[in-house]
Amino acid sequence: MNQNKDRRTAILEAALGLIAERGFHGTPAALIAERAGVGVGTIYRYFRDKDELIHAVFQDVEKRQIEIITRNYDEERPFRERFVHLCRNIYHCLMEKPLEFRFLEQYFDSPYGVEQRRRLDNLSRPFGRLFFAGKEQQVIKDVPDKMLYSLVFGPIAFSIKEHNAGFLQLDAERIDLFIGALWDAIRR
Repeated sequence: MNQNKDRRTAILEAALGLIAERGFHGTPAALIAERAGVGVGTIYRYFRDKDELIHAVFQDVEKRQIEIITRNYDEERPFRERFVHLCRNIYHCLMEKPLEFRFLEQYFDSPYGVEQRRRLDNLSRPFGRLFFAGKEQQVIKDVPDKMLYSLVFGPIAFSIKEHNAGFLQLDAERIDLFIGALWDAIRR
């Protein structure tokens, strides 16, 4: 790997960790540079401004998470099996990567995430394709995708927050109970 890629990766990783810990406003470029082991000016060789850096961190995290979420995913399986598979992978991915989870929470609750959701092409995402197919096959409720996302991702995010805070123990059995309830919420 070349030195430029190493520096860029170090900057992205430092920004991810600091933003997850301190939030967007509590993470100045100087602190990112210090943690990445680069000069502040180096950040601006790779990113036009802090906004571009934040979006790049999101894209990096999203790419890794989609790879994990879709691991061993077979679009030929029955619909419910695909839904359960993706939900299990989301739980495990977000529970195993708490910094990424905290970053994503902040990102989607901020103007950055609102802008991203407005541009979201649902059919390019695993759940978007799944929801489209489920509505076509009349397996799930024919409601707007945003409602389906709320019914699925809201409870997943909240239960992971409760788990991370020590209020709820999520093991395989409980995760399956949650996924069963999510299925009940969206199925016809």
